[in-house]
Amino acid sequence: MKTTPNYYENPRSDITGLIPANARHILDVGCGTGNLGAAIKNSRGGSIEVVGIEINSEAASKAKAKLDRVIEGNVETAALPFSNGYFDAIIYGDVLEHLIDPWGTLKKHREFLKDDGLVIASIPNVAHYRVIKMLKRREWRYQDAGILDSTHIRFFTIKSISRMFSEAGFMIESVSHNICGSKIKKKLNQIFKNCLIDSLAEQYIIAARKI
Repeated sequence: MKTTPNYYENPRSDITGLIPANARHILDVGCGTGNLGAAIKNSRGGSIEVVGIEINSEAASKAKAKLDRVIEGNVETAALPFSNGYFDAIIYGDVLEHLIDPWGTLKKHREFLKDDGLVIASIPNVAHYRVIKMLKRREWRYQDAGILDSTHIRFFTIKSISRMFSEAGFMIESVSHNICGSKIKKKLNQIFKNCLIDSLAEQYIIAARKI
């Protein structure tokens, strides 16, 4: 998993707004130090339960002081001591791209979602125009953070994201974009009615319903 402080501390305000208002049991996969879960609990009151999974022992130790329960271990292999349909929502905040088998993980965790439960995930877009420009130069350089973070082992476009969720038994309800680009490209995207959005999207925020 990524080990930068920002990864472990980020409260992810772009994710919290997608959590259903009636959700009472939430699983935060790759919860870091628990700031996202703490933000959810603070905004929803004491009746909401947030369970975290975290592989980094130092981050997990901090999360235990903020969340209702933290399972320390690898998200792909950790056993979840919950009944089928226990969770109303499962969150993958910058997690799936770090996994060996994100497809299998989605399928495995699906059974722990209630009928019509929601998955929320943030996933980098490898089709961003800056990555494409790099490829045209016959180059591929890993970075300390971002789309080509050196700890990423899977890479996705919006089409492969859609396929992954569909094959795992989910229907995507909404897609939002964290965009990154020059002022010119952003302006052109406005002029041409968002037709450049998939080139400017640095990250997709996905909300997908269990079907």
